[in-house]
Amino acid sequence: MINIVRFILLFLACIAVQPRLVAQAIPDTVTARQSFMAEVGGFGSSARQTPFWFRSRQYGTVPLTGPAGIVRLGLTRQFGNLQRIHSKVAVEGVANVGTRSQFILPVAYASLLSRNFELYLGRKREVFGLVDTLLSSGSYAWSGNALPIYKIQLGSRGYVPLGFTKGVVALNGMYAHGWFSNTDSIQNSFLHQKALFVRINLFRSRVKLYGGVTHYAQWGGSSRTLKGAYTVDGKIPSSLQTYKDIILVRQPPNDTAQYSHFDLINQAGNHLGSIDVAMEIDAKEGNWFLYYQHPFEDKSGVAFQNMPDGLYGIRWKNKQLDGRRGFVIRQLTAEFLTTLNQTDFNFNIGSRLYNGADDYFNNYQYVDGWTHRQRIIGTPFITRLMDSREDLHNLKGGRKNFGPMMISNNRVQVGHFGMLGEWPSGVQLRTLLSFSRNLGRPMSSDPRTPLTQFSGMAQLMLPVSWLGGTQLNLAVALDQGQWLTNNLGGWLSLRKVIQKR
Repeated sequence: MINIVRFILLFLACIAVQPRLVAQAIPDTVTARQSFMAEVGGFGSSARQTPFWFRSRQYGTVPLTGPAGIVRLGLTRQFGNLQRIHSKVAVEGVANVGTRSQFILPVAYASLLSRNFELYLGRKREVFGLVDTLLSSGSYAWSGNALPIYKIQLGSRGYVPLGFTKGVVALNGMYAHGWFSNTDSIQNSFLHQKALFVRINLFRSRVKLYGGVTHYAQWGGSSRTLKGAYTVDGKIPSSLQTYKDIILVRQPPNDTAQYSHFDLINQAGNHLGSIDVAMEIDAKEGNWFLYYQHPFEDKSGVAFQNMPDGLYGIRWKNKQLDGRRGFVIRQLTAEFLTTLNQTDFNFNIGSRLYNGADDYFNNYQYVDGWTHRQRIIGTPFITRLMDSREDLHNLKGGRKNFGPMMISNNRVQVGHFGMLGEWPSGVQLRTLLSFSRNLGRPMSSDPRTPLTQFSGMAQLMLPVSWLGGTQLNLAVALDQGQWLTNNLGGWLSLRKVIQKR
């Protein structure tokens, strides 16, 4: 297999561009020494399943079924001189009360920060990749759709300029080790995560070029259900030598006492990621951001054999807001996602150089797929079998001898549009409109596909004077089509933030 580390260095040297990597869908921009947040609300819908845009990209905090009441409480506290090395702790709890009541912690971490770097232990809201995080359909491999994973991570705080380039070139990167939650099929497995991006400023920063790579791997662990060719006595390799192979994306040694037949013919761990490029243009009337995320799960994706698969996007931010009367558009985002190629449907290499039928987000060893706590980690438009309509849980696809897999639909095309607008009163309107074609999995297809689907949401955010100033959120969401249960839902919540400088 192609060494991805070597490829990263070659890729960056060839294109000399960079991205906005460690972006967060809910940006960590709080500069206050202490911040407290409280939100109370609830939602209901015409169907038992929660509408798509109420539950997607919410870090696993919104239940999959409703109706439900939701209470959120969050606290962030910073210690020390905020202009120098200092520390931060943050915690947020979410209680859902409904058909399945639960309490979860989407945020719980302690960090040590300097001007350019952060080391943290715990879980926090993050989105990785070059993408517009506010109105996006979701970054391809890590979108903020699932509950965050506990990890220890060292990374830069945004782009750090290289001094000898006089600010023309800047780097943004991170490295993390994490712990997946246990499931019925896999226990005690790990996350390996790294990313590196480069940014080049041109024409006095009026044009910025971005490029970089994200790499993820689930590895190690044990299983009470996987036997035979997939584990060695129920164990998946987790030694220090295996960890080195995971980092460097190397084939494991031919050691049948430690590695299963599946490991030896493939690779230790479930690897995936994206190769991203973008360009930002800062014009007088607005700021433009154009991006492309190219997916890979093996060397065929790294070598771009699965083109044109990926996420294509364009975002426009309005810079001419002063003096406007009436409703004004602040931001527009349009995206197109396609995952139909997957390096063709032929799995056997034969005389070819690359495997096909990439079967995005699925893995025959980590059978829950690229998920955490029952949610897809990447784009929410690649879906689990139980996320679809009930009569489609038996959707055909994949290799006939292996039966159904957790990810039942990874061949999709999505057209997505998002808008953020505002009235002079401060009331904001946010809309997300998504049209998708769903074709199941590669290698074999279901005669019922393609299945078309529309999912949309309109949200009003109103500043009100209650309790000394709060935000009232009102939203409606609609699912209509052949893939999800037809559904109409409503959301109401009240949010209060108190900051202390």
